[in-house]
Amino acid sequence: MLRRIAILGASGAVGSALAVHILRARLLEPADQLLLVGRGALANEHRLLSMRVDLLDAFDDQRVHIEVVPDIPDVEADIVLVAAGTRFSSKVPSRRDFGATNRAIFERIAGQCVPRLSRALFIVVSNPVELAVKILSSAIDRERVIGMGAQQDSLRFARAIAVDLEISRHDVRASVLGEHGMGMIPLWRSVELMQDNPRAADRLADLRAKSAESPIEARVANLLSAVQQLVSMDRIAEAYELTRNALPDARIVVEPYITFHSLRSTPNATANAAVQVIAAAAANDRRRIHGQVDVKGEVAGLHGVCGVPVTIGLDGWRPEPLDWLNPEELRAIQKSTQSTEEFISKTLIDAVRATLTPEALLAIDLTAAR
Repeated sequence: MLRRIAILGASGAVGSALAVHILRARLLEPADQLLLVGRGALANEHRLLSMRVDLLDAFDDQRVHIEVVPDIPDVEADIVLVAAGTRFSSKVPSRRDFGATNRAIFERIAGQCVPRLSRALFIVVSNPVELAVKILSSAIDRERVIGMGAQQDSLRFARAIAVDLEISRHDVRASVLGEHGMGMIPLWRSVELMQDNPRAADRLADLRAKSAESPIEARVANLLSAVQQLVSMDRIAEAYELTRNALPDARIVVEPYITFHSLRSTPNATANAAVQVIAAAAANDRRRIHGQVDVKGEVAGLHGVCGVPVTIGLDGWRPEPLDWLNPEELRAIQKSTQSTEEFISKTLIDAVRATLTPEALLAIDLTAAR
């Protein structure tokens, strides 16, 4: 059966990396389609046309049809990657700060693209991932919308642990749940070694013990403060070295801050995580991944958008149980989910308030004060 994968925001750094990683991973068969989607601007379409030729020069032996779609309302696809949005800058230094600018883009996608593709799977790459998942889930079956942030964070956690154990990430499984951002929850009890290696097992036990000596929130706050000072002085190598000497759970929260300062995005890491989600969906073999999804109590009683373990197919995601969490871990994930929902609500309310007249705003404020 022919398959079509569309990349919204294909001309950006992450979008172009997605195209390369999808083709390199051979997720598409001959005659399948990779659609590079523009935003209705002629200059953007010209860039995508040139990008298409460059991709054909590199990958045409695969015989995948690479096409340019001028704008979002013209998309017809089985899998839609949402990579459209603003890049990091000094004005938007954190993922949540994207909410004010990217909300309108997400709402346009939800209004002009999602309803026509009721059988498509939407994989969110853009930030804030949770806001996009919430908005898109309002326009389609929520089980067809997933953010890849938790998969990327889980891969980062596995890599950080593998580096300290001096083994391959391939031999480590780990889960990071909650928000894709400062509210992420790295779970040490989820870490598994996929090889019989007594030395690595002993070192992993030591890392777990050290992480329990002080709360992760305090360690992240102290590390971030020191890193921000170094970055402000452009001492990037020292900032990376500082995070390298931190425990893996704090390292994965803070290290992306340095990368964003220099690159304004993490295109290859993001594309790799997204490709893993696509591959799992296409295989439909119940392999476990992690993703931000809009849960309604079916996972550990959580309500709201949260990063959780799921299985996935082209018909959508299915939750994996979290009955192995201890009370402290469950409270941390509940707190992260509640904070995310409060952020989403505030972002949407602020957008509505921005459209109202001063008189209408005054009337609302007076009513709320009663």
